[in-house]
Amino acid sequence: MRLKLASTDDFITLRRLFDDPSFHGWGGPGRLSDELIRAKYLGARLPDVECYLVLVEEQAVGLVQLHVDGADCAGIDLILSPSARGQGTGRRVVDAMVARARERNIARLTVDPEVGNERGVRFWRAVGFEPRQTVTDHAGRAPYVVLSRSTEAAAIGCCSSVTQSD
Repeated sequence: MRLKLASTDDFITLRRLFDDPSFHGWGGPGRLSDELIRAKYLGARLPDVECYLVLVEEQAVGLVQLHVDGADCAGIDLILSPSARGQGTGRRVVDAMVARARERNIARLTVDPEVGNERGVRFWRAVGFEPRQTVTDHAGRAPYVVLSRSTEAAAIGCCSSVTQSD
């Protein structure tokens, strides 16, 4: 598994990912427009939002974002294609994101899966995130769970890498 910081050269790869039915609804309702993909996922929001392609055997199987939410806190958004789930890829991505957060002096990470995404909530708990609150009244959004973890917690994987380019 390798993470690659998304750049304008990765538009076609991202378009393919977002056209996969398993990605529908992630990043916004319906099919995301080319303009929205370019604006949100190809580096226009750096340094506050880092967006990485998740590569397995050099094939893009997902997307992860690290977005700064204050001086020492950041959020993670992660989506993997079904073929990459249940094989340890997500855990390796989280290890890499924790390492990246530590490099940026970020002390705490948060995630916010929907309450109905029981598999997602179980995953985040399994990789060290603890529930903090359930939000049921966020306009336009299904109820979700806020989970967080310290970047100092547990061992960080040694086999993941985050790169700026190929």
